Amino acid sequence: MQFWALIVDSFRESLDRKIFWVLVCISLLVAATMFCVGFEPTRVNIMFGLWEFDTELFNPTSETGRENIASIAVTCMDIVVGWIGVMLAIIATASFFPAFMQRGAIDVLLSKPMTRAKVFLGKYVGSMVFVLLQATLFGVLTFVVMGVRWGTWLPGYLLIIPLLVILFSYLYCVSVWAAVVMRSTIAAIFLSIGAWVVFAGVQSMDDALELYPQWQEERTLFYSVRTLRWVVPKTQDITYLAERWSGAGSGTNLVPDTNYQDTRMLDRARALEQKRRNVNAVHTIGSSLAFEGIIVLWAMWIFARKDY
Repeated sequence: MQFWALIVDSFRESLDRKIFWVLVCISLLVAATMFCVGFEPTRVNIMFGLWEFDTELFNPTSETGRENIASIAVTCMDIVVGWIGVMLAIIATASFFPAFMQRGAIDVLLSKPMTRAKVFLGKYVGSMVFVLLQATLFGVLTFVVMGVRWGTWLPGYLLIIPLLVILFSYLYCVSVWAAVVMRSTIAAIFLSIGAWVVFAGVQSMDDALELYPQWQEERTLFYSVRTLRWVVPKTQDITYLAERWSGAGSGTNLVPDTNYQDTRMLDRARALEQKRRNVNAVHTIGSSLAFEGIIVLWAMWIFARKDY
């Protein structure tokens, strides 16, 4: 009961923060913007017909058209919630542990008959609830807009909700570790964002090795990047899983072949995207959560041993 009360208290704390309502407004704005766009068999209209563009790429009556429409929705999710939203969520939750660990605030909790591990996990899970609510709001709103306005119902698209929470957790574990070790909100923000850059950079480097096979001749670089990719959380795979489960088409299919002077490069880019989309969900999420678990246990061990 006390553990649940701690989760609720953490969630209520997040409701008091302006960033929570900023994220709510962003979700509403994106849904409203999507509602102003309509897709017809031979054209796309914006602002209910104020502007129209002739194209059959987004024909809602064809399978390819529905896949391209789903691609737009997933792209909005990736940019608005997957990047901007997660960044704001990190900023909003970064101060939870430093403020919580201040003398006077933590003394009250530690005086209760509850282990430090439960206190730590209750605060950690409470932050997850904050992101879960935001992801649910965005996912449900855009899902309804796609069905009502675009005539495309994609039940698999709702799986972006747990995927976004998982993406946030990959980064939040670093934020919490920094907060526990340094008791600094600024350090928690910068280290978690820095970790995100490293995680994404490792995956981007591995993608570059696929696109430029000649780079694989540097065997030390090749094996180092492959090993790091297996170890660190695979943040970019979240987008690929969202695309696959929502039924979205391949993004490279929307790129005109004339944009690539070397058609072999385009073929490799398409093959790479298909390979990433077919990634084993259990492997990518499981290995990433294993990394997160190690960091969380490390932070919890430090938290339990600190003298407050």
